[in-house]
Amino acid sequence: VITACTGSVLLAKTGLLDGMEATSNKLSWQWATSEAPGVRWIRAARWCVSGKFYTSSGVSAGIDAALGFIADMHGQNEAQRIAWTMEYVYNSDKNADLF
Repeated sequence: VITACTGSVLLAKTGLLDGMEATSNKLSWQWATSEAPGVRWIRAARWCVSGKFYTSSGVSAGIDAALGFIADMHGQNEAQRIAWTMEYVYNSDKNADLF
């Protein structure tokens, strides 16, 4: 399961992220984290991986999270190849969040 932006809040409200690391949009951070206090919210992350769940911070970070998932499943070369075909500069460091 991959969420982008505040989609992590929808997933968190199901209880599936309780006790797990997740992130969300920084402009909505206070609201997002207050909606699911059982989640281990990570502010300084472009995306988080907790088991089968990938959550991203902002919308564009969702592209990086999806490419990160592809890298985890099929290798970094495949993720880079897909990013290249999209004409997208892939940030493969899930902890490199500028916001």
